[in-house]
Parts: sequence; C-alpha cells; structure tokens
Amino acid sequence: MATIVSDEPGERPATGPRRYDLHHRGGSQRVIWRYRDEGVTVTSNGLEWTAGGVRWAEPFADIVAIRLETGSIPRSGYFATCTVGFRNGVSLVVNSLDDRGLPDHDRVAPYVAFVQDLHARLGPEDRQRIRFLAGNTEGRYRFGIVATVLAGAFFVVLPLVLLAVTGESKALFLTLSGVVFVYPVIRTVRRNEPRSYAPERLTEDLFP
Repeated sequence: MATIVSDEPGERPATGPRRYDLHHRGGSQRVIWRYRDEGVTVTSNGLEWTAGGVRWAEPFADIVAIRLETGSIPRSGYFATCTVGFRNGVSLVVNSLDDRGLPDHDRVAPYVAFVQDLHARLGPEDRQRIRFLAGNTEGRYRFGIVATVLAGAFFVVLPLVLLAVTGESKALFLTLSGVVFVYPVIRTVRRNEPRSYAPERLTEDLFP
C-alpha cells in the first residue's frame, strides 16, 4: 500500500521539496477523460501527489522503473510523459499536456525541470536498481511503425499518384498537406524507439 501523506507540517529536508504544476495520472487511476489532478512534489526522498482526492507519497527506494516518452498531436504540437513505476504496482504518469489532453507549450519547461530534478535526487543505489527506459514499449513501437507507413501511403503516396495522373494543382496541395501531417508522426516514432538511457545524461531527444 502507498503511504498517505499527512496534512500536518513536517521538517523540510535540506534540499527542500519542489512542487511542479503538471497534470498527471497516478495512484489507482487507469483511464481518465479529462485531467483534473495537477501538481507533483519532489522531496528529498520521494514523490508526493494527490489523485482523486487521495494524497500519496512514494519513496525513491520503491521506484522500479522510469520511462520517458514523447508524442505529437497534429496541428497541436509535441508533448512528453514521464511514467514512474513503483514496487507495489502503483504508477505515476506526469505529462506536459493541458487539462484537455492537448500539448501545452507553457508546461514544457516545468516538465523538463521536474524530470531533471527527479533524476538529480536519486542516489547511487537508486540508479543501480531502477530501469531507465526511453521510448515506447516494443508492441507500441511496432504499431507506430505500421501506422506511419499507412499514413504515408494514404496522405503522401496516393496524392503523388493523383498528381502524376491528373497534373492538377489540387493534388500537389494534398501532397504538401500530407507531408506536413505525416512528418511529426515520423519524428515521434523515431524518437520513441525502445531503448535505455543514462540517468546522469538526459539528452534532448528525451524531451518535446
């Protein structure tokens, strides 16, 4: 069971807790339609958040895996998620989205700061124990490749064929529009190839 955080003020650790106003899915939540929970606090020894009115606290010592992913939504932009898995089966998914689940440029900087702060506070034993994963799972990655190929065929190749056959400017416009639509998808799939990463070296490809 996760530890419920007390409302009584406690002694601040030397490093001091830092709260990040980011939306998340955590605790026992599985599927949500709109983000209502916001705010994750990184303390000297763990993470604290509120989900569905319940306050949670999980220590760094119980983290078993951290996964960093990026994504894109056509005409909306790029976003990222950080999934922290704990020994007891609880997971916390922090993202840079707004409450409607759309990319929010103003939340990218706080998200990057949260990820950097989290990794900086992990001790040597934590870094030896935790699995640091980047990108999608193998299954989601393969699905992404198939979806990208189909999208490229429908939005780029087909209009090109129409352009070659008809010579109409409308087909050229459709081709260019298809490229604009498919490029973010290709970029996202490539950046989310399953791999591990070094916690002491958070590279740009791990962020939006």
